[in-house]
Amino acid sequence: MRKLLEVPNLAVPSKQAGAALPRDAGEPVFAEPWQAHVFAVVMSLYRDGHYNWAEWDDYLGYHIQAPGHFGGASTTDTGGAESSEINTDTIRVNYSRFLADCEKDGAGFYHLWLTATEHLLDAKGLVPKLQLEERIAAFAKSEREGPRFTAGQRVLVREIKREGHTHLPLYLRGKPGEVVSNLGLFLFPEAVGHGHDHGDNDTLQHVYCVGFSASEIWDEETNGHSLNFNLWDYQLQPA
Repeated sequence: MRKLLEVPNLAVPSKQAGAALPRDAGEPVFAEPWQAHVFAVVMSLYRDGHYNWAEWDDYLGYHIQAPGHFGGASTTDTGGAESSEINTDTIRVNYSRFLADCEKDGAGFYHLWLTATEHLLDAKGLVPKLQLEERIAAFAKSEREGPRFTAGQRVLVREIKREGHTHLPLYLRGKPGEVVSNLGLFLFPEAVGHGHDHGDNDTLQHVYCVGFSASEIWDEETNGHSLNFNLWDYQLQPA
C-alpha cells in the first residue's frame, strides 16, 4: 500500500482545551507503558499507510463523543458522593464514575486511543474483533493459571533439540539453575511467526530469567561466577 502524506506539523499552543498535550505541569506524557504502546501502534500503522489521518481522527472523535464515555457533571460537582447522592438530572447522559476516575491519572485519554484503534483495525480487517477477543481470552487464561515457576525455585533445563528460531544454547541442556525472576507472558515466536496453531499454551508462554553457576555449566572452577539466561517455559522443568 502506498505511503500517505505525513501529518502536518502545526504550531499548536501547549495549552488550548482539547488540543492541549496529555500532560500537566511537566508531568510525563505516558504514565504507563501500555499508553506508549498504544500511541506507537497508531503512529506506526499510519506511517505504513494502513489508514489516513482523517480516518483515524473520525474514529477517535466518535469514541470521545460516544455514550458511555467519561465526562463531568454539567452543573454539579459530584465530588466523592456516592451514586445514590448524585442528581442524575444534572449530569451528562454519558457520565461514568469509573471512567471519570480513570481520567484523573491521564489514562482516560489513552483508553480512548485504545478503543478507537481496536474499532478502526477491525473495520480495516487488520485485526478482526474475533481474533482480538480470542487473544485477550488467551492472555486472561494464562494469567489465571499463573506461571509454573517463581523466583528462587530450582529448575532444570530440558534435554531437547534446538528447533526453529527460539535459541537454547547446547551447553545449557540438562543444567540446573535458579529462577531469578518471571519476565511475564510473551507470544511464542514459533507459533505466531509461521501462522501455526499450537494452542494457547504454546502461543503464550512465560519467560524466566534463570541464573546458572558458571562452574555447573563448564564443569570447572570459575571463582563463583554466574550467568543469567532468559528461557521460555517449555525449556524448563522442576529440578
